[in-house]
Amino acid sequence: MMGKKDLVSIVIPVYNGEKYLRKCLDSIIGQTYQAWELLLIDDGSSDSSGDICDEYAAKNEKIKVLHKENGGQASARNTGLTMAQGEYVSFVDCDDWLDSDMYSFMTDTLRQEDAEAVICGYVEEYDGWQKRVNADGKIDVYDADTAAKMLLKGQIGSYLWSMLFKRDIVREQMPDLNPYEDHATVYKWLLHANKVVTAHHAFYHYRQLQSSSLHSYDHKKGNHFFLAIKDRYDYISSRHLLPGWEAENRRLYLRGCIKLTKDLARMPDYDEQMRHIIDDVRLEIRRFLPITRQEMGLKYYIRQKLLLWNVDAYVRLMRFSSLFSLSRHTKEKGMQK
Repeated sequence: MMGKKDLVSIVIPVYNGEKYLRKCLDSIIGQTYQAWELLLIDDGSSDSSGDICDEYAAKNEKIKVLHKENGGQASARNTGLTMAQGEYVSFVDCDDWLDSDMYSFMTDTLRQEDAEAVICGYVEEYDGWQKRVNADGKIDVYDADTAAKMLLKGQIGSYLWSMLFKRDIVREQMPDLNPYEDHATVYKWLLHANKVVTAHHAFYHYRQLQSSSLHSYDHKKGNHFFLAIKDRYDYISSRHLLPGWEAENRRLYLRGCIKLTKDLARMPDYDEQMRHIIDDVRLEIRRFLPITRQEMGLKYYIRQKLLLWNVDAYVRLMRFSSLFSLSRHTKEKGMQK
């Protein structure tokens, strides 16, 4: 009989997910690892999601439901964290599902490696096909600083749903930066760990929806990305974390700022609100001057020079150059057929 210390608290923000919610919940109930509690945070759903949550909770005492006014994904996740009773914490999105042995494998891995966080692979689920990511079976163990650096460099994804944490490293709350609240939070949790494990086994099935946050973009998401990468830079630099990382922290931040302005400029619905974000980013970049070609790389260096010189010319060039990128991508896809 497993005690409370073995408990996995699974937090699911639920918002208008009636179409896929049952499959998600069934995949958790069917886990081979049964020491779990499921915390369903109904974030003001206007469909039948709340009723489905209540239905499942009435049948299983390990499922708890909290209905609240809509406050966004970060608010729902933070609410779930305040309710969590387990030694471990996991996050699942309500339109996804899990393989039945996910939590057995991840809890065993944490215990065997005496680690505080484990990050697994996943399967991107498209309509009629799938793509397996980080699924070669490889397992690596890192100290906290190394894992955080890998995450900041994009070598480890910031996807909460691919991770299992020991509850005592999950200290900071998530900011309201949808869909980038995990981008601004996970690295902080990893820095509290002693060991972090990456396990390339694809247990999590990540449903790709055209309406999902990664398939649609607007000025608010662009601003949230800017605030998330700014938080990363400021948090690390102001606390003097990751000694010896100062130059890389600066480089990654500046390159992230330039990439954001490029992505915004290339949006089909580019508008004045996106222009305002680009202007804010320009002001931020100016406080880092002088910026050298050596630290940025030639492409990013040229882009930041043009951006600071004339924003309208920069936007026109980015939009014009995107036509060639699209043409090359289309040609490459054709060659692969």
